[in-house]
Amino acid sequence: MGDFWYIWVLPIVGGLIWYAITTAAVKAPGTILQQKFVKLGTLKGKTLSEIQSACGAPSSVSSGADGVKIYQWMATGYHIVLLFDENDICLGVSSETKV
Repeated sequence: MGDFWYIWVLPIVGGLIWYAITTAAVKAPGTILQQKFVKLGTLKGKTLSEIQSACGAPSSVSSGADGVKIYQWMATGYHIVLLFDENDICLGVSSETKV
């Protein structure tokens, strides 16, 4: 390799460091949102108000069968779907994705 090895090694190392930093920065909002849900503990039985107080407003709201309401919270790298009854009591997690 000779005396100029650093011409090849430094850009590769720098690129890997840059990739790691940007990946972490892009996924940070999702990581923060997930931590808020984890901090709440068991979601089943909690009210919509309790969950919104800790995690913010949902990104999406829709209706399901039998009066079930579907609330979704999304941030880059994280997505959670919660089901609620007619009294806004959480029935549980329908799906959760972390990338």
